[in-house]
Amino acid sequence: MKTSTALTLIIGAASAIITTLPAQALQLKETYKDWAVYVHEKDSSKTCFAISKPMNMLPKGVNRGDVFFYVSSWPGDKVNNEISIKIGYPMDEDSAPSASIGANQYNLFAEGDKAFIADETVEINLVKAMKKGSTLVIKGRSKRGTATEDKYSLAGISAALKRVNAECK
Repeated sequence: MKTSTALTLIIGAASAIITTLPAQALQLKETYKDWAVYVHEKDSSKTCFAISKPMNMLPKGVNRGDVFFYVSSWPGDKVNNEISIKIGYPMDEDSAPSASIGANQYNLFAEGDKAFIADETVEINLVKAMKKGSTLVIKGRSKRGTATEDKYSLAGISAALKRVNAECK
């Protein structure tokens, strides 16, 4: 499969962004267009995730850390397709970050430099929409008041999630 520029950055940065996981236990399983699938195994615990980096980030020139979108599964905890976003800055926790695909918007909540979905049904609906969509937009606001908009390609997400689910049954 052809690896995009964004995905090349993901693969190169994976060990840096997942600092809590021992490098020898983290394995790149496959790349699917703009998404990569990783598996982490330690002892009897296993985590699988699809990860992507934004193809466009606004505003330009803002000082931010790493920015990634994850869809993760932990079979030992019976967690499947959990959404989390590393936004790259401390978020205004009183703000209402959001995800959107086309006209559909999904509410998130901020926690430090990450965003999550509180409602499992909303999370399931977002994952379904991701499989059908072409672009995912994440909007947030920093503690300093800077509004951001990150656009992710959804090319390869269906195949990536199929692999995540196969790896973490």
